[in-house]
Amino acid sequence: MKKSIKIGAAVIAPILLTRRVSLIFIKNILAAVPDRNNPLTESPASAEDSSGDPSKAAYMENRRKLRAMGREFEQTMKDASITNHDGLKLCAKYRVQDEQTHNWIISIHGYKDSHHFMLPYGAVFYKKGYNVLLPDNRAHGTSEGNYIGMGWLDKEDIAEWVQWVIEQDADARIILHGISMGGATVMMTSGKNLEHVAGYIEDCGYTSVWDIFACVMKRDYHLPAFPILHTCRLISIRKLGYDYVKASALTELKKCNKPMLFIHGEKDDFVPTDMGHQVYEAFPGKKDLYIAKDAGHANAMDFDPPAYFTKVFEFIDNSILS
Repeated sequence: MKKSIKIGAAVIAPILLTRRVSLIFIKNILAAVPDRNNPLTESPASAEDSSGDPSKAAYMENRRKLRAMGREFEQTMKDASITNHDGLKLCAKYRVQDEQTHNWIISIHGYKDSHHFMLPYGAVFYKKGYNVLLPDNRAHGTSEGNYIGMGWLDKEDIAEWVQWVIEQDADARIILHGISMGGATVMMTSGKNLEHVAGYIEDCGYTSVWDIFACVMKRDYHLPAFPILHTCRLISIRKLGYDYVKASALTELKKCNKPMLFIHGEKDDFVPTDMGHQVYEAFPGKKDLYIAKDAGHANAMDFDPPAYFTKVFEFIDNSILS
């Protein structure tokens, strides 16, 4: 009897420990964070010494100017909101041109950011003549939600924002643009082939939720995927309503029938640059790939704004709205 109890305890204890570690991982990675709509007053890298590195110094100066331009642009924007299919109130900022145009950009932020991160992009798109919508994803910014959707749940929300745009402009031609998790959202949404969406620009998005979580678990937690990530997957299917493996940008973009521009930083060590090549190679339609020299994660624009936007607008003009 005692031997059976010891054997049972030896079996159950690791299972309980695995479950506990998995719940901690889910809480740390997927739970919405408080005060998430407070914009950073300066770049997270601002404390770094850039005096001996001309490329980093230029990057920091670009970032400063772009963020200042973004803050100024936000003062001209209006509030928008929708209630999504899950009953969550989702919020956004938008601005339309004084002279009518049917060209729209929906620009989607990344993981644990908000529309604030997208303001410089929005400002440039607006100056180029586009109507601009900058949503706060569920569980981000001022939008409701307790858990982050990692692009998979967000693709449904973006479809509803597309519908919001159509209600404002029945002749809208919409381009989806996103950074990091926003880039993954763009690719995941592309499989829907939504009416009025003319093309896509994804910047440093990941191949799948499973793949990026496996990277994070190894890099930040020094843990193998098995058994923790497998347990997290089962818990998330039941509790959050999505499966990390099925939440695949690679799978969805293969269904897309509109043009897509792929962007990735040459030195991205958060979403590995190899993922940028994988999604580009997997895409079946009209496409282009821009690997930003020296850029890390989500800062291709900051390292070389002219090169970034030249590539973006050339692709839009020649492949999306041509």
